Amino acid sequence: MFITVLLSISTSVPALSSAAHIEQNDTMTSAENIAVHAETVENLRAVKLEQTSPLAQVVAQIDAARVVLVGETHTRLDHHLVQLEILKLLYQKSPKLAIGVEWFQQPFQKHLDAYIAGDISEQEMLHLTGYFERWRYDYRLYRMILQYAREHKIPVIALNASRELSNALTTSGFDDLPAELKEQLPESYDWSDKAYEKRLRSVFEEHPDYPGKFEDFLRGQLTWDESMAESAARYLDNNPESRMLLLAGSGHIMFGSGIPNRIKRRIDVEQVSILVSEDQLPVSENIADYMVFSAQQTLEPGGLIGALLETEGKLLVIKGFSDNSAVKDAGLAEGAVIVGVDTTAVESFSDFKLAVLDKKPGDSIEIRYLENAEGGSKEIKSVRLELR
Repeated sequence: MFITVLLSISTSVPALSSAAHIEQNDTMTSAENIAVHAETVENLRAVKLEQTSPLAQVVAQIDAARVVLVGETHTRLDHHLVQLEILKLLYQKSPKLAIGVEWFQQPFQKHLDAYIAGDISEQEMLHLTGYFERWRYDYRLYRMILQYAREHKIPVIALNASRELSNALTTSGFDDLPAELKEQLPESYDWSDKAYEKRLRSVFEEHPDYPGKFEDFLRGQLTWDESMAESAARYLDNNPESRMLLLAGSGHIMFGSGIPNRIKRRIDVEQVSILVSEDQLPVSENIADYMVFSAQQTLEPGGLIGALLETEGKLLVIKGFSDNSAVKDAGLAEGAVIVGVDTTAVESFSDFKLAVLDKKPGDSIEIRYLENAEGGSKEIKSVRLELR
């Protein structure tokens, strides 16, 4: 399990030195340089971990906050366990609570509402929200949070901009958007956070395959942040007695740059930000209000057929294979169309993911398929294989 100790970031360790500081001193002698760094090290803050506060105690102390933002690394199970624990503690304090999440997009809010109300099943919700096409991270990481919300009738608010809007902004300016996408744009933007822009440029430079320029990337990122902040602020404004637990990637929360300051611009409410320990987080006093120290945990692997799948219309087509592919070894070739798994009909990637959601390596499934959709073949073949 994760370690339930929390450290106020006001007592965290500052970075050794800035790049500018190093550049100003790169002409010093080695002895002078070492002396400068030694003095810096002497002033580092040290924390006695046994004196930090348990998670439950800290959550009790932040009761005045209407927005509690908890960051995540999407693939870290322990991060989501921390989020779930904070959710439970907040709900036990007061049931007047909503959960704002990055994982779902705003146009699909009605399907989340229906799921929480118990009107549709989990599978129907995942299908109708396009979860597997639009978010794609292993749903098992988020399942426990959504199931707790449904059990206790806690509203889940889709914060994210639609994929259609995000994709369009990778290469298009605001004026070039079609009318239906312009209607989805946030009402206002703040472009003044140059430190955030600098961090985003570093992220951009790590992705040389990005289809647009940095200006396109920045426009898209800020649209993402502003959309999530606007959705959260709108809910808080319309529900003045409720508070929100906001769950999103740590990059959208750290330093207040992504979501927190943009909520503050829209509605003046007290906020608290919490990040969970992760190797890539920069060390800084003002990165968040609190840091949870957590031992890394990952999900047990799910069962895989070992294929690259792509939805084309109402066809799920095999486009390639991974190493040690069970489906390739079973005789299927690129271009084959999967039409069923066991007794479940398959017309999309979402259908397929739902069919194998709870399967593990070693489980056996029957795949029904067409050899080649382009050839017009209607003969459905089947093969049983063991997931890997």
